[in-house]
Amino acid sequence: INDVQLALISDRMLQDMSIGLQKSTKSNVRMEMLPSYVDSLPDGSERGAYIGLDLGGTNLRVLLLTLTDSIDGGAKFDATIKSESYKVPNEKLEGTSAELFDFIAANMVDFAIKNGLEEKMLPVGFTFSFPFDQDRIDHAILKQWTKAYNIKDGVGEDVVQMLRDAIARQGSLKFEVVAVCNDTVGTLVSGVSEDQNCQIGLIVGTGTNAAYLEKVSNIESVNGYKDDRFMCVDMEWEYFADTGALNHFVTEFDKQVDATSPMPGEFIFEKMISGMYLGEIVRLILCQLASVGNIFNEKCLGDLGTTGGFDSRYVSDITEEAIAGHGETNVVKSILASVGVKASQGDVHTVQLVCEFVSIRAAHLCAAGISAVARKIKANHPEKNDLVVTAGVDGSVYAGHPTFDTLLEDKTDELCRNHGVKVQFIRAKDGSGKGAALIAAGYLKTARQLVGAC
Repeated sequence: INDVQLALISDRMLQDMSIGLQKSTKSNVRMEMLPSYVDSLPDGSERGAYIGLDLGGTNLRVLLLTLTDSIDGGAKFDATIKSESYKVPNEKLEGTSAELFDFIAANMVDFAIKNGLEEKMLPVGFTFSFPFDQDRIDHAILKQWTKAYNIKDGVGEDVVQMLRDAIARQGSLKFEVVAVCNDTVGTLVSGVSEDQNCQIGLIVGTGTNAAYLEKVSNIESVNGYKDDRFMCVDMEWEYFADTGALNHFVTEFDKQVDATSPMPGEFIFEKMISGMYLGEIVRLILCQLASVGNIFNEKCLGDLGTTGGFDSRYVSDITEEAIAGHGETNVVKSILASVGVKASQGDVHTVQLVCEFVSIRAAHLCAAGISAVARKIKANHPEKNDLVVTAGVDGSVYAGHPTFDTLLEDKTDELCRNHGVKVQFIRAKDGSGKGAALIAAGYLKTARQLVGAC
């Protein structure tokens, strides 16, 4: 996808963002552009202890965030984090919502016991990485289960209340859920704690999505704000291409990935970028090359010939070896052998190229999206020439793929160059879990200020 085409994709996303912010027109696009009701961002004055929950992919993360006075005497807090990760069992991915939330609450109890928090009354921020509608910060109506989840109920219900009910069933916890957010919103808020100029949150991992700061006056569905403050908007950009915006760029391999995915016809943008699908795209290309005799002089391709037989981490490992520049091919040969294929030196080079091209396309499509977001932010600040904004990023692809971050950053810079805005990228360490806890801190700080004003 060349630069002219990437610019057109950026233009289309920018257009869809504006349409999605308006109640009267948002049905014409698939990007949800959901208001988060997170409008109080960390400024360094927050203090206290907070619990962050992060349910995304197939892992649950529970953390304790403690904010104390800075040891250097500055205005910014010092943050310490204790955390524990819990694997969500397969049966919870396909059971009932009550079973899933009971699993979450049981592990909150486990975390509390391990950290001596059983008697503590602590506020909880909950990162819930699925599409939901909000009308306040502690109320979220689930729209759809996504990723690997095929739960039989829960759609149309309030996820905060489901978690509160599960905590109550445990009987021993004194934690109170005060805020819910999407993982990208949590990542944005976590980024703000590192860089006050952070206005974008980006996830590129198992899935992909983005959030950014938008003027409340531009969000038609949000009422009751007298001042023109800013609010985090969860874009749900994985839906971007579902109305055909990328049809010209969708390959036969993308179509095959989509056809065998849990939700065919949905999340097309995500399926061209995220870690859940990169390995499968590479696998299908290699199988096609093998079928016409270009690589692998074998009739049986072993696991490589099976859906899901080439993990996305292989793409990262093969790329890392290729860019080392020493001519070594032990890693790629070992990976191919592990999936049942014996490769010649020519085959190895082809496999490296396929991994490279699939990675470049993913990063550049992501850059087209980020450039659209940056331009939207710039439109909200017409008085600022050469605006610089920061994007906080989290996710296994961004953090673990050896070239994705540079590819994304360089192409975003090129696409933004003539639009008066530049994007700086930072790794939002501890990302969405830390962000959820900070949102809980911001919620309580605002509540105290309102009480004080009364």
